[in-house]
Amino acid sequence: MRAINKTRYAILGMLLEGPLSGYEIKAIMGRSTVYFWRESDSTIYPMLKVLAKEGKVQSEVAYVGKKKKELFSITDTGRAEVRDWLKSPTGSETHRNEFLLKLFFITERKEMLRLFKERLEKTEQTYAEYKKIEERLEKIADSPQKAIRLKALKYGIAHLELEIRWLKDV
Repeated sequence: MRAINKTRYAILGMLLEGPLSGYEIKAIMGRSTVYFWRESDSTIYPMLKVLAKEGKVQSEVAYVGKKKKELFSITDTGRAEVRDWLKSPTGSETHRNEFLLKLFFITERKEMLRLFKERLEKTEQTYAEYKKIEERLEKIADSPQKAIRLKALKYGIAHLELEIRWLKDV
């Protein structure tokens, strides 16, 4: 059975809130899902074309001044696909983690300690970013979407707190 490219769901999900250009999809991902799901221009634009061919999205050309902008909207068929995907079991995941790959191959304690120090600095920086996002989210009006996004964010914060404790334990 052929694996389904999950980029389609990331894009369809972004379009649930309204029409967006490829650039806007990338920008929204860059300040929201980038912490757990990354997509690049080289995956977004081709997938938008695939989804349009499949009838999952439709596009419309709009002009902002003289600049041409292609806006994509999710169709009923696209919404149905997202609903089905959300109800389906989550697939297995293989995370690519350069830190763990390096740790696997290190043979000297000194190098391991340097690697841990570097990782701790990065992890604490990410933790601070997540806490700022949490503060911003807490300030917006209550909604089911806010509650769910806070839940996802708190999952990330909990993982970072655990990793920070683990890194300091060395």
